[in-house]
Amino acid sequence: MISKHTSCAFSGHRRAHFHMDDSYMGGIMQDALQAAISDAIAAGFTTFYTGMAMGFDIIAAEIVLKQKYATTTEISLISVLPFAGQEQRFNKDWRARHDHILRAADSIVVLNPSLIPGCYHERNRYLIDNSSRLICLYNGKPGGTKHTHDYAAKSNIQIINLWPHIS
Repeated sequence: MISKHTSCAFSGHRRAHFHMDDSYMGGIMQDALQAAISDAIAAGFTTFYTGMAMGFDIIAAEIVLKQKYATTTEISLISVLPFAGQEQRFNKDWRARHDHILRAADSIVVLNPSLIPGCYHERNRYLIDNSSRLICLYNGKPGGTKHTHDYAAKSNIQIINLWPHIS
């Protein structure tokens, strides 16, 4: 049985929002994310939920998988897809990373059989409803990450925002 108290979710802007193509900014973000995940594991978090979007979500999942294989702590990764075939909207490189994560994930949750209005918000609410901590990259701008951040705050779960550490 998965406990909400030991579960952590991720939400962050797509790479265009935080200059992922710039190796300096990408490196800083990944270092901060690695540290936040290591801190979560040290605090007893063992289940990590990713929404599998391009950018922050996929990078977070890759780091969780590296930690999973590098530690003796039992860690699980749950991939939450807003709809089946989400990755078909990704470019070739992101699709390959997405597929690798799905093959390595401990569980996959598909919320809808196809793209429907509101499915991304449904996915984001699912992440928060099943977690007690959110690790995010939120720069204050409108979008899905803002909605997820605000829903987490309203739900009284702990929020670790990496934006101040990388900007």
